[in-house]
Amino acid sequence: MQSKLCSKKMMRAILLGAVSYIAFSVEISTQAEAQSSTLPSITVDQPRPSARRVTPARRSTASRAAPRRAAAAPRAVEPVRYLVPSTGALGTPPAPYAGGQVASGASLGLLGNRSVMDTPFNMTSYTAELIQNQQARTIRDVLINDPSVRTIQAAGGGADGLFIRGFYYDSGDYGLNGLYGIAPYYSTAANFVERVEVLKGPSALLNGMTVGGTGASSGGAVGGSVNLVTKHAPDIDITQLTGTYVSRGQFGAQVDVSRRYGEHKEWGVRLNGAYSNGSTPWDRQTDEFGNVVLGVDYRGERARLAIDVGHQTDNLNPPLRFFGVSTVIPEPPKPGTNFQVPWAYYKPTDTFLTARGEVDLTDWVTAYAAFGYHDSKIDYLYPSPNIQSSAGALIGRPGLGHETFETFAGEAGLRATVDTGPINHALNVNYSINHRTYDQKLSASSGLISWNLYTPPTSVLQPSLSPALAQTTNANLWSVGVSDTMSMWDKRVQVTVGVRRQTAGVGVDTYLPSVSSRPNDETSVWSPAYAVVVKPFENISLYANYIEGLQTPVVVSGNFSNAGTVFPPTRTKQAEVGVKIDTGRFTTTLSAFDITRPNVITVPGTPPSQQLNGEQRNRGMELNVFGEVAPGFRLLGGLALIDGEQTRTQNGATDGRVAIGVPVVTTNIGAEWDTPFVRGLTLTGRVIHTGRQYVNATNTLSIPSWTRSDIGARYTFASPWNGKPIVVRASIENLFNEAYWASAYSGVITLGAPRTYLVSTTFNF
Repeated sequence: MQSKLCSKKMMRAILLGAVSYIAFSVEISTQAEAQSSTLPSITVDQPRPSARRVTPARRSTASRAAPRRAAAAPRAVEPVRYLVPSTGALGTPPAPYAGGQVASGASLGLLGNRSVMDTPFNMTSYTAELIQNQQARTIRDVLINDPSVRTIQAAGGGADGLFIRGFYYDSGDYGLNGLYGIAPYYSTAANFVERVEVLKGPSALLNGMTVGGTGASSGGAVGGSVNLVTKHAPDIDITQLTGTYVSRGQFGAQVDVSRRYGEHKEWGVRLNGAYSNGSTPWDRQTDEFGNVVLGVDYRGERARLAIDVGHQTDNLNPPLRFFGVSTVIPEPPKPGTNFQVPWAYYKPTDTFLTARGEVDLTDWVTAYAAFGYHDSKIDYLYPSPNIQSSAGALIGRPGLGHETFETFAGEAGLRATVDTGPINHALNVNYSINHRTYDQKLSASSGLISWNLYTPPTSVLQPSLSPALAQTTNANLWSVGVSDTMSMWDKRVQVTVGVRRQTAGVGVDTYLPSVSSRPNDETSVWSPAYAVVVKPFENISLYANYIEGLQTPVVVSGNFSNAGTVFPPTRTKQAEVGVKIDTGRFTTTLSAFDITRPNVITVPGTPPSQQLNGEQRNRGMELNVFGEVAPGFRLLGGLALIDGEQTRTQNGATDGRVAIGVPVVTTNIGAEWDTPFVRGLTLTGRVIHTGRQYVNATNTLSIPSWTRSDIGARYTFASPWNGKPIVVRASIENLFNEAYWASAYSGVITLGAPRTYLVSTTFNF
């Protein structure tokens, strides 16, 4: 309790500083509005055009109300430009904000594309420019920039599970082009991604329920959600080759080729591919990775279409996953120590497809539809080590597994704008479906193996395995959502109301002796949302929202007396308020939220059982900053303060204790400086801090806080043979090679990555 009191005092102190900073930003913003602004636009929606075809014209950067266009800068043969109405969303991503690291808006599912200042939620959209400049390998490397997001595993584990606002977000719930569960299941490469959109808070109205996992820890998108937007062909031709290197011997290459065809350049084709192989920063670990993604799009006068198909495969030997913890947490081993047995492996393969189309029925009504398919296969063999002593003694039961996930997703809907007197209505209706079949075959060892955290386990023999046991789980989700955003006084006041009717069912077919098969049980739930945006000044937005999230039905595992029981969907409730200040080149957001989520808890017994009668409440504040604070100097990062509390536990045993894996403070700040003394040279740096995390419900075990420092540089110069830019990038992650436990989650902990060197060179042809 003393620790919690200190944490709250810390939160108050930091809050006072944040409020002072916001007040200073308001003063700057007010002064900026009083002057004649020459700052670039971040407007996403544009006035309804009177004609569909427009002639090319040079657009002034001083215009804040310039319409969003489907085509970009002119070429030698100018494509015909078609205006996309505000009801359209496909192929018109919000423009990058000043500095290019984040976008000026993002997709909000049911609500379509919205600018940051017109969004009543806390959201950030990271760009392809940031992904390439930071040499991000997977989406995990992109999300480390967000103070409200913490990854479960470091590189070397083969998975991208997250915490968002202190709640678990499953790697299988990532959205791809607005369809959730279609992205590669455990980890998604970043080379084919144009935008990484992070929405904080529940989003049942906007996106429906995520299919997630089927265990008690499946989580659902209750703390936030992630949507990935794939790359498509711009108006300029791209032929790009990038060579990559990651310590200690991981060499690779990436290709990016893009063209547009047709009389008006209406057809676009873009191909992205990557391959790497070799030793990783961890001892005795190799990783062979490859992918290829093809995107084809069409943009016409009244219709738009985008199709993406991709394949990704990984071969990680051996995988570095979780440590089970019961009574003691030893000191972390030397950075880069490989604790896993040498014969362990992890081989995921993913094939995925998305297709999305829009048709403008009128200048104020757009119909849209989308379909997605994802087939994921994972073969693995490894023991999950459990820590037995402070001396690093480990035991584990090896498991040989084969898992498949087959997911279908789709949606269809209408967006319309209607004026009723002084009020403009943005109306939306949406129908969505998601179906996932999960098959698991698992052969477990008949006995345990023993080894040590600090000693390379090169002599541990692989034990014999029992016959495979199998289980199939089917999750079926469908929903209907409607919303109306009412705008008045030139969008100075915007009120959004909406509701989604979600139906979810889970069926279990099993050959496990302790679990009985169950038919597909369906449950329907109403999920409302209300939000408001008020702009007292042009560049200041005040917002508030009440929105709910829906947690996927939970299937009790075979380790409990009520194994096979399916708990119905549960509703997470969030209330949030915030302020956003855009000075034109630099944006600051401050938000406060309160999220309450029902929990599955374990009831003691022989064997124990699980019941759906627990509750966790996370309350906190977030400060986010991004943009250019001065010409050539960019900032990105922020601060998150979260009070995670167990509010209802078994017999009240741990009521009021800190929730597992929720640090009070997480903060990170990154900076880029275009040096004046060497043209084309940019220096970069980043500091990431995560506070102490409790590992068990009684708060008797915890991992200490940790801080990671990264540095880097990139140099851009003209090619001597074609005059096009060549970019050389180099960075060091975990500069001081700190050894630390990175995260805690449901009784397990993970190691942080060692010092990692990254080098790449990009050639343009």
